[in-house]
Amino acid sequence: MSTNEIYNPSNYSKKEQELVRLFYRQKRDAKLYFINYIKPRLDRSYKLYIADNTDRGREIKKWQANIAVPYIHAVVETLKPRILDARPDFSVQGRNEDDQNNANKIQSLCDYSWEVSEGDKVAELVTSSSLIYGMGYIQVGWKKDVRKGKFLKTNNLLDKKYEWKEEERTFYDGPFMEWVDNYSLWYDWHNIKEEEKQYWFKRLVLPKEVIKRRYPMADKKRLELAFNGGIGDLTNYGSVKMEVKDTHSKILKSNMSTTSSSPMTSVEYLYKNADSRMYEVFEWIRPFDDEYAVMVNNVPILKGASIPNPYDFKQSMFIGVPYLRVPGEYEGYGLPMILENPQIMLNMIKNQRLDAMTLNIHNMWIVNPLANIDKKELVARPFGIIYSPIPDGAREIRMSDIKPSAYKEEELLKGDMRYSSGVDDFSMGVGGGTPSATEVRHLRESTLERVRLFINHLGEAYSKVMRFYISMYRQFYSKEMIIRITGKDGEVKFPIIQKDDLEGEYDFKATVIPSIAGQNDIKKKQDMDLFQLLMNLPFIDLKKLTSKILYDWNWNVQAISKDENGQLNAGQGAEGVQSIGAEPVASSEDLNNLDPVSAQVVKNLSQETGKEIPPIEQMKTPVNLLQNGAPPTVPETTNPRGLNRSGKVNTNIPIKANSNPESNLENRVNNIQS
Repeated sequence: MSTNEIYNPSNYSKKEQELVRLFYRQKRDAKLYFINYIKPRLDRSYKLYIADNTDRGREIKKWQANIAVPYIHAVVETLKPRILDARPDFSVQGRNEDDQNNANKIQSLCDYSWEVSEGDKVAELVTSSSLIYGMGYIQVGWKKDVRKGKFLKTNNLLDKKYEWKEEERTFYDGPFMEWVDNYSLWYDWHNIKEEEKQYWFKRLVLPKEVIKRRYPMADKKRLELAFNGGIGDLTNYGSVKMEVKDTHSKILKSNMSTTSSSPMTSVEYLYKNADSRMYEVFEWIRPFDDEYAVMVNNVPILKGASIPNPYDFKQSMFIGVPYLRVPGEYEGYGLPMILENPQIMLNMIKNQRLDAMTLNIHNMWIVNPLANIDKKELVARPFGIIYSPIPDGAREIRMSDIKPSAYKEEELLKGDMRYSSGVDDFSMGVGGGTPSATEVRHLRESTLERVRLFINHLGEAYSKVMRFYISMYRQFYSKEMIIRITGKDGEVKFPIIQKDDLEGEYDFKATVIPSIAGQNDIKKKQDMDLFQLLMNLPFIDLKKLTSKILYDWNWNVQAISKDENGQLNAGQGAEGVQSIGAEPVASSEDLNNLDPVSAQVVKNLSQETGKEIPPIEQMKTPVNLLQNGAPPTVPETTNPRGLNRSGKVNTNIPIKANSNPESNLENRVNNIQS
């Protein structure tokens, strides 16, 4: 084969000619839809999220302010850590009794696969894409990375001569999940449902060596023809990401802004002048035809041009995660699109206010042309004097000050944005007014409710990932595996997973547990009030009640319970508790190791004994009011009985205007009696 030979489908077969024609037709159809409908929305969403102001900079004068308020960025970054508070909780249930026996192994295998495939990193990228662009994409598959290289055999690195041995090693062999850039995925837009789309294109721009490693099953002759055909189309459809990196024009607030047409910021220019040549690559899958192909510079590089879908699940390996699902559309709707108009108005008000201040400081002048005044003198400066032979040669034009009502518009706009996004000020770390703990809790729960549907979308996608993982394990599993399983009781086991264990039918469910800041502290305070209300009721099991309350502190009631002889169970002592004789007590140092709430509980219950350090058993038993009188209370308290006997549990936490709401909340939690 000549090194300059160019690929021609007519040199192979009519079937391959039809395949190439179909590729061009479907790619053109998907590209037109992407360029005209998807890309403009992605660009707008990205600019709003990143608080880009280059578009306005092209339209304004140099003296005008060009500020973009990062409100949308704050909303997205407020929701993201709440959604990603913990990794998904995978649950696997067997369809019958035999399958249920292996369900724990399958569930632990999913946890292990999530870990080795760096699922936490992918989850963060997918969540960001969903919140910003309205849609995030996950690609799943099986990867086997086998490389040949020279490995060091010398054990002592101080030796003057090293011994190397060439070996072939497997660096990765298992399922993978990766984030797919929204600018890289084109698809059949005629069919709305994901499972009904007839074709998918994943577009990449890669160097030669990466292509060889990424597609080891490629035909060498076809791959060489692809490399001989030039570099292909290297258009960077996500060029907006490069444009906003030009921050110099933002600082100068100049109307001469750099655009993507500049050769210095063009990714195409960088690609073409790189040391390693780049090539356009398409991963093309047609689920209905059960065909999979890889096109490099429009050349099919697999043997026979295309192959059947290599995975037994026979579906597209791309999984979409929408933020807000719109009826009749596959693409979701993200937060920047929801908040676009209020954000533009907020930026406009901010810039107008700054422009008004600038005009008020640097006033205009009415100048008599016969006054012979230099323009350079008409600049505001301390104790400046302008000399003119004509008395009225120069007069300053005073601008009116900004009215107080102008500042109300900003708050009204932010209120509209809070209604649209569902993210309140307290969730964003901004306190306002003097709301009670109940009001704060309801506000944060409303924030949680607004994103709960999106959390369900994430759970559905991760459940699908689990099903695909187990399907690929059944298909490519070659040897038994030993993994670690931690039971609910904390016991660690190392079972052997064999290929037979993967057979069967299972129900997969992935639960994403969000977190709202401050909810745990409020819940602990309410738990303590409820404990005081119920502890003396005759039909209440105190041990069960204590167990429920300690759950929010991540404590186990068994760890602080006595055995039949009145001693703490061996190996189950609470943190910071020592056994001294028959009476277990806590030392001062141990109390310092406890969290503030638990330490305060121990101190409050010690009032009756008069001891500086109380017996730990008093945390377990209720106070006998008939024998000992009133229960122990904090000195100088406004509640001498120590209980909420009025029939109402006071969960209101007043917040002073000059105090941080979280610190007030912590103080009230620490003081359990007031």
